[in-house]
Amino acid sequence: MRFAAAAVALALMTGTTLGTAGPALAQKQEKPKPPKLSKPVLAVVVEVQKLQTAGDHAGALARLDAAKDVPRAEADDALILAKLKLFSAQTVKDNAKLEEGLTEAVEAPSISIEEKTTFSKFVAGLAANRKDYQKAIKWFDFYLSQKPDDVDITVQAASTYAAMGARPQVVALLTKAIDTREAAGQKGDSSWYAFRAQAVMDGKLDDKLMPSLLSWVKAYPTPDNFNKAIEIVKQRGGNMDNNLLIDWGRLMWSAGAMATSNNYLEYADAAIDRGMPNEADTVLKEAIAKKLVDPAKPNIKEFVTIVTTKNAESKAGLAALEKDAGTSPRLALVVADTLANLGQNDKAVGYYKKLQGNAAVDQDTVNLRLGATLLKMGDKAGAKAAFDAVKPGPRAAIAQFYGVIVGA
Repeated sequence: MRFAAAAVALALMTGTTLGTAGPALAQKQEKPKPPKLSKPVLAVVVEVQKLQTAGDHAGALARLDAAKDVPRAEADDALILAKLKLFSAQTVKDNAKLEEGLTEAVEAPSISIEEKTTFSKFVAGLAANRKDYQKAIKWFDFYLSQKPDDVDITVQAASTYAAMGARPQVVALLTKAIDTREAAGQKGDSSWYAFRAQAVMDGKLDDKLMPSLLSWVKAYPTPDNFNKAIEIVKQRGGNMDNNLLIDWGRLMWSAGAMATSNNYLEYADAAIDRGMPNEADTVLKEAIAKKLVDPAKPNIKEFVTIVTTKNAESKAGLAALEKDAGTSPRLALVVADTLANLGQNDKAVGYYKKLQGNAAVDQDTVNLRLGATLLKMGDKAGAKAAFDAVKPGPRAAIAQFYGVIVGA
C-alpha cells in the first residue's frame, strides 16, 4: 500500500507561524504566537527564509543540512527548523527530505499533540514506502493510539505488520477495521476479509479461521468467495469419508459455489457411493453443461453410464424402500436423503424429524440434512433451528456456512 505524501504535505503544515516561509505553512490565527528561538537558530531561520523567498529551495535544504549540529536550545528551535525543511522538501518534491523533516517535527519537544498525531501517519507512510517497517510501525502505533477509529490508517498499519510477518497483529488490526465499519452499518473492503483470512492461515491461528471465513462470506456472499472459504476448511479437514463429502458437496451446491471439475466429480462420486444416484446425475449433468467435464472421455462416459443405471434402479426401488424404513433408523435416513434429492422435500422432512433424538443415527447428520431440506423449501427459520442444533464436530463448519446462507 503506497503512501503519497508529497501531494498532501502542504495541507499538513498548519500550526506554523513562520512569516514569509510560505502561506501554506501559516496557521489561521488572529494573533499568532511568535516562536521562541535561540539566536543561532534564528540566524539560520533568517537565511533559510531568504533562500525560500528567492525560490532557492535546494539552497534552503542545503543550509538546513549544514545547521544540523546547531544546538536546539529553545523550545521551538527544532520544530521551526523541521517545518522550514518540510516546506522546501515539498516544493521540490523530495520525499527523503520530506520524511526527514516530518520525523524531526514529530520528535520536536514543542510540537502539539494534534500536529504530532497528524504528522505521525505521514512519517509512518513514507517509512513504509521505503520498507523501513520498524520506523513505520512506531509511528502508525502512535497515530492509532490517538486516532483509534481511523480505519484507513488501521489497514495501512496491518499491511506494514504483514510485511514484517507479524500475523497476529495483522489479524487484530484488520478485525478492528472491519468491526469499526460494520458497527457503522457498513462493510469493510472485500480485500480486508480475504487479507485477514490469509493472515490467519499464514499465522496458524486456527481458532480464528472459521470466524474470519464466515465474516468474509457473510459480508460478500459471492460464489467465488464461498468456494474459496469452503475449500480452505475442507483442505484442513484431512481425509473425509463420502458420507461427509456429500454434505460438503450439498453445501457448495446450495451456495452456487461449484467452480471446478473436481468440485463436481467429488460430489458426484460421494453421492453415488452413498446411494444417491439421482443427486449424482444432477451434478454430472450440470458439470457437462458447463463444459467442466468431457462426457466423451472414457472414465467420464463410464461414470455417467453407472449413474444413469443406478438412478433408474433407485427410483424403481423407492416405494419398497419406504415400506422397510420403519424397521431401521439407518434405512429411514437413506429414505429421507433419497426423497430430498428427488425433490420430495415434504416427505423427506417428515422422515428427518422422526429421526431427531434417535440415538441409532448421528444427530448432527440428521439436523444438518433437515436444515438443508428446509432451506430448499424456503423455511429459513426452521432451517436455522436445525443448523443451530449441529454440535461441534465434523459437520459444525458446514452448519455454520449454511447459517450464513440462511441469513443472506
